[in-house]
Amino acid sequence: MLNQAIQTAMQQMQGGFGQQFGGFGGQIPEAQFEQLSELVSERLREAIREKVVDAVHHRLMEAVKDRVRDLVRQRLGQELRNAFLEGFGPGGFNLETVTNRLTERFSEVVHERFVEVIRERIGDALRERLHNTIRETLSEGPTAQFFDWNTTDSIALRIRERIEPEIRERIVNMARERLRETIRERVQQAFRERLPEALNAAISQAKAKGGDFEVIVMLVRDKLIDTLERRLGEGMRDRMRELVRDGLEEGVRERLREAVRTALTERFVGGQPGGGMGYYPVFGGQYGGQYGGQYGGQNGGFMMEQLRERIIENVRERVGEAVRERVESLVKQKIEDSLRERLGGALRSVCAEQVTLGGGFNPEQLVDGLRYRLVETLQYDLVGAFHESIGDAVRERFGEAVWNAISQR
Repeated sequence: MLNQAIQTAMQQMQGGFGQQFGGFGGQIPEAQFEQLSELVSERLREAIREKVVDAVHHRLMEAVKDRVRDLVRQRLGQELRNAFLEGFGPGGFNLETVTNRLTERFSEVVHERFVEVIRERIGDALRERLHNTIRETLSEGPTAQFFDWNTTDSIALRIRERIEPEIRERIVNMARERLRETIRERVQQAFRERLPEALNAAISQAKAKGGDFEVIVMLVRDKLIDTLERRLGEGMRDRMRELVRDGLEEGVRERLREAVRTALTERFVGGQPGGGMGYYPVFGGQYGGQYGGQYGGQNGGFMMEQLRERIIENVRERVGEAVRERVESLVKQKIEDSLRERLGGALRSVCAEQVTLGGGFNPEQLVDGLRYRLVETLQYDLVGAFHESIGDAVRERFGEAVWNAISQR
């Protein structure tokens, strides 16, 4: 990827933008290039809005539905057990306490899983559909006369690579911010709607068959699964489509115009419409004197390799240093924040479980109970924080590192 990026950057410098930009080799005047860039941008913006939103939404909903189904079956029993233990008193189960505890914990688990699956799948969901939509739009209508098939595919790839990261990050961030309350409302509705009936039926069945507390938990879980899945599916369908639409529109608004202009510049800077970019052994214009002797002629391959190694070394050192600085303080702060938020509730739940089951204080059970309740959540919190912080560090230091490598003699 670095080799390709260096070659592209060098080709942009061929002939000097100061001399050739006005005419693109005498074939496309600057005014016509600007009109073409605007036309392509507007057509792509409309096509992405019409063709990409529904396709990405469908892919994400399929992935989310499968993951939530697995989550409900894996975690609901444990969350019910903890809530029942905390809500059990001399007069029996306090349904208000049980419902509140279930809603608080299970909705948070579901929200974490939703954001996780969106982060994992959004890249694949966007990549194929964005590329096909851009390519089809360029090859149809008034822009088709400027590009052959190979050129269309190449430009589509360049535009997609530039706008996809921005769209991906916006959708993930929106999911993290917008879905929590919707999920909480849907989980609470499901529990309030079905929990009293499910608990009464489970207690009756357990008494009739001589079952214990674990039997009650499993019976209630089985009666709640379908309702939870239905409620979450109904609530997420429209909400997910909304955040996909908004993320696409914001990402396109931020990056598309620049991406189109850059891709077209790369296409036309060295050649004629439909004819490929061409190649020059030395650079002209502003950079001809500085780089022409270094990268032209017989030594071009050797000097290119030197530049590549310098860039790798500088990016490794500068970006690595920035990441290390951020991660060291981030890990400590995130662990402390997560534990302050969740440790108290987890301790109460484990202690209540030990008291209810009898046998006194057992350190091993305490450790196992806290591990079960906190490790997965702590891991998720750290992964999310790493993702955001490392992205910022890379963006801040990458350009500085490359510039330092290029400026070395």
